Amino acid sequence: MSTSNSKNKDKNIKALFSVVCLCIVALGLIVYFSTTQKSKESTVNEPTTIVETTEVQHAVTAKETTTEATTKAQSTTKKQAKKELTMAKNKNNTPFKSYYKYPITDAVSKGYSEELTYDKTMGDYRAHTAVDFSGALGDKVVAVNDGLVTKVYTDSMYGLCVEIDHGGKFVAKYCGLESATVKKGDFVDIGNTIGTLGKIPCESGDGVHLHFSAKYKGQTINPLNVMNKTE
Repeated sequence: MSTSNSKNKDKNIKALFSVVCLCIVALGLIVYFSTTQKSKESTVNEPTTIVETTEVQHAVTAKETTTEATTKAQSTTKKQAKKELTMAKNKNNTPFKSYYKYPITDAVSKGYSEELTYDKTMGDYRAHTAVDFSGALGDKVVAVNDGLVTKVYTDSMYGLCVEIDHGGKFVAKYCGLESATVKKGDFVDIGNTIGTLGKIPCESGDGVHLHFSAKYKGQTINPLNVMNKTE
């Protein structure tokens, strides 16, 4: 009897051990397949993420490149526009060397002076950094050389004025016009009519004349010196 019970007990222990082993094997299989499945899902998702990121980067790069190109194009256009407002120098308009015409006639009514002289109209003493050419109302005023019109405006003191870049950094200003036949941006040839003679408010006491001033390399200068003319 005791031997029979001992045998039954051994069988139960073996059965229990077998069940435990099966459970361990089953759990191991579950863990294995679960890990494998997650690894596959991770592998599938990774390329998608990379592609999407790359596409976004390409889009941003393309946009930045386009913006940069547009900015450069605008900058280039502005530089070109700025260059167009300068008259090129050549053998025909070289200051102190080339031939220049008188803007009306060679009749100078008042010469260039950096010293203080009495002004009849203003009733005070002031420098006269220009050359006045006498004429009659309506007389044609012409360009002293080839040039580019840079300004056309009305000044309260000097009336209607036309500024022309004659090349070689020589810029002349024709003041006291009654009318102007040119506008900013126009190119003129030597002798072309740029307007008609009028009056100068601040020099009305000196009669009808053209107030002709100039700058060379940004400095006020006697225009007749640049033109190789004398009073």
